[in-house]
Amino acid sequence: MKVLMIVGTRPEAIKMIPVYRTLSAREDMTACLLLTGQHREMARSVLDLFGVNADIDLDLMEHGQTLLSLSARLTAGLSRVIVDEQPDVILVQGDTTSAMIGGMLGFYAGCRVGHIEAGLRTGNLASPFPEEFNRRVITLGAHWHFAPTAAAAENLRSEGITLNVHTVGNTVIDAALDMADQMTPGKAAMFDQLPFLDDSSGKSVLVTVHRRENIGTRMAGIAAAVGELATLHSSTHFVVPVHPNPAVGAVVRPILESLENVHLIAPLYYDQMIYMLSRAFLVLTDSGGIQEEAPSFNVPVLVLRNESERMEGVDAGCSRLVGTEPSCIVKEAQTLLSDPVAHAMMANSANPYGDGCASQKIAQILSGIE
Repeated sequence: MKVLMIVGTRPEAIKMIPVYRTLSAREDMTACLLLTGQHREMARSVLDLFGVNADIDLDLMEHGQTLLSLSARLTAGLSRVIVDEQPDVILVQGDTTSAMIGGMLGFYAGCRVGHIEAGLRTGNLASPFPEEFNRRVITLGAHWHFAPTAAAAENLRSEGITLNVHTVGNTVIDAALDMADQMTPGKAAMFDQLPFLDDSSGKSVLVTVHRRENIGTRMAGIAAAVGELATLHSSTHFVVPVHPNPAVGAVVRPILESLENVHLIAPLYYDQMIYMLSRAFLVLTDSGGIQEEAPSFNVPVLVLRNESERMEGVDAGCSRLVGTEPSCIVKEAQTLLSDPVAHAMMANSANPYGDGCASQKIAQILSGIE
């Protein structure tokens, strides 16, 4: 059985690599990893970190690309590959434009499409944009729905999707636990860049913001909240990897760059992000993947969004949806930074996103061909 695995962005690469490795080790499957180049360098860096080479690299990324132009190039490039490779199965991950176009074309070509991380929903097509739309489109044409949690599987069933819905856990936990066991040059470099991370007596807060719907006024409010918290907690270090999108830096740098205990740094490689999470006291983020990874390291998460498709963490008590209003962010963060009991309650919550065996479960299901 030939399986074409489509990856476009760094999060997709992180979550697809454990599945690719697992399928590649099986004698009954031939795994072909395709990199679209939607986020060229960030995705390639993850492949390099895990020692994986893409079998096909479309290298489609263009400076200033729009969703329209990217979708057109993806359609043309992936169409050629599907015709040439004739895969039996196409696997897509998550809710990116690469995943949506790949799933749609796979359906058109009569391939069985497997959707990894299926069933996430906010119920609002505008938030997150365009991810909520993308994942719903993939669901319509998918044969297998690999849900990361029971709640995600229930979302699918509530939409009338009842066949081939499998709750397998999230493959990001497979990747995170694997990377946590490795001491890489990237991790070692962080000792020099951020030496306070190795001080067990200090506190570090990781802050990541990048979502398209937050850029502008909302992101300015988030940055203002971080600035207020940094002023209130002068002995706490706030680490802010600045997303490569220039619009993000244009908002956060003027607000935060003058504060001594706020560290505006370049985007972290995956091994560095896992190291940062393992050392963090608290996470403030609008990212999806970090909401899933942080509980594996017993780190509370405040989600800087008004809606989230990952409410399992909120229900389990390891994350909290706080929105983007500065006063709310400051209030919730203050509680966790100042109250050891409140922090411990969140830090010790069970991780609802899996046990690190999701890739094996997916491989077993594919080998049975339902």
